Amino acid sequence: MVPVLSKAEKLKYRILAIEALRAIRRLLPYSYRRLSREIDFDETLLARYSSGLTVPSYDVAVKLISSIRKALDPARITMLKIGEYKGLLDLTPLLSDPHMLKILALEFYERFKDKDVTKILVPETSGITLATSLALTFDANLVIARRVKENPMIEYLEEHIVEPPSIKNIFYIPKGSIKREDRVLVVDDIVQSGLTLSVMKKLVDRVGAKLLGVAAIVVVGDEWRKRVDIEKIEALITISKT
Repeated sequence: MVPVLSKAEKLKYRILAIEALRAIRRLLPYSYRRLSREIDFDETLLARYSSGLTVPSYDVAVKLISSIRKALDPARITMLKIGEYKGLLDLTPLLSDPHMLKILALEFYERFKDKDVTKILVPETSGITLATSLALTFDANLVIARRVKENPMIEYLEEHIVEPPSIKNIFYIPKGSIKREDRVLVVDDIVQSGLTLSVMKKLVDRVGAKLLGVAAIVVVGDEWRKRVDIEKIEALITISKT
């Protein structure tokens, strides 16, 4: 069943379409004419939407976002921003670019918008900027799972996973930050071992909340699937492990 959107939700989506259009024009050196050809949209309307002179209707916003995603491919744009340092992926250029974060947030919003997300859960530290952008896009609260108890004045929930001989992942979230009625989306930058996601699932299960899935930028190989029992994992890029 297709959810019935309120006027406020439709207006939010119309504004998202404008923000996506502006972000794309900042990321790619396209004139309105070239962008018009790329996404098959009227050049004059694109200029009016981008400048804020006109706000697209909800139906037009749906078409505009669909056209942007199909023609410009968020995964391809993401790859252009990812760097490499000593053989390791460097997502810093990606996660520090506000326009790229807007595109990523919109992409994951499209993939999870029918799930009624109420909380965004992110392990520190690299994915926090993306999680913040997603929390704003979903209008959901942000919960950061820390590796240390930062505030001695509050209570924390703790979960961990241990694998021999010496791998131990421990994370803490403030008690009450996720409640039983919450619907949680986990955000991570790179999924490789699956250990961190396993702890995130434990934290969500601990309070009896609903884990909707995972939004990840990159997943490496598939060995991590042996540790992660999460049905819906959405990734922009999948890299084979060599």
